[in-house]
Amino acid sequence: MKVIFGKSSLERESIPASCVTVGTFDGVHIGHMALISRLLQSAKETGTLSTVVTFDPHPQLVLGSKGRMEILTTTDEKLELLGKLGIDLVIILEFNQQLATLEAAKFIELLLVDQLNMKHFVVGYDHSFGRNRAGNYELAESLAAKYGYTVERVGPVYDGGNPIKSTLIRQELKSGEYDKAVAMLGYKYFLNGDIIKGRGLGKQLGFPTMNINVPPAKLLPKQGVYAAWLTLDAARYPGMAYIGGRLTFGDESICVEVNLFDFDSDYLGHKTKLTLEKFTRPPRKFDNPQKLIEALANDEKSVRKILNV
Repeated sequence: MKVIFGKSSLERESIPASCVTVGTFDGVHIGHMALISRLLQSAKETGTLSTVVTFDPHPQLVLGSKGRMEILTTTDEKLELLGKLGIDLVIILEFNQQLATLEAAKFIELLLVDQLNMKHFVVGYDHSFGRNRAGNYELAESLAAKYGYTVERVGPVYDGGNPIKSTLIRQELKSGEYDKAVAMLGYKYFLNGDIIKGRGLGKQLGFPTMNINVPPAKLLPKQGVYAAWLTLDAARYPGMAYIGGRLTFGDESICVEVNLFDFDSDYLGHKTKLTLEKFTRPPRKFDNPQKLIEALANDEKSVRKILNV
């Protein structure tokens, strides 16, 4: 999968005939996968390059029209997920005020047709783009003959009676309906970040932890204890993760940390991936550290059973 960052880099490329889809693709969930599956099939049928156009940062982080935004996937995480799907080319456009005010018809002409040599356009059923989000399937269809491409619309994928959307997945993760969120994502939720120095409280309790610095816009799921896997240098290690404040010690600031089983190496400063297997319990404030130690011992037993380690 080739990745092109930015409009200036794109302008230096000569792109062969392409089959294109456009979207934010936050989470790269099952609904997105269905759209991309159709993109891949259409590209194969038309002998064109399967091309995904997406944005960095997330448009809502720039526009702010819906309040504070928490994203399911950073750009690196999104690329990690897209890279598993067999796409030929991903274009990442910087989303800024200039792009936000570009008329939808001009977006199609200047970017999709002129730059990407688009011959087929795969549009999500609810996707809109361009200034005031005026671009949609109907607009794309009305311009198809003029610019020499064909267009198709891909419908929603349902979870029960609801179409799968990033917004719904965010709600389920925040409310603690972790299994429901995972079913819509199509994979276990994960957090990428750098290992940073903590306060050493876990080590004092006999459960040393690695603290992970998660990007500020990344959505943290419901606070509590999770069975988890930590990826370091391509190896996976089992452990119990905690998201939340150190309530027993009077510290309510949110941390992300993981206690790995039978592991004592120092990876301070390394990049890592924390994959949450299952939510096990919410945070609790204990009367004293000894009560917390007892709870952590019970947590380890239940997590080991979940992870079968």
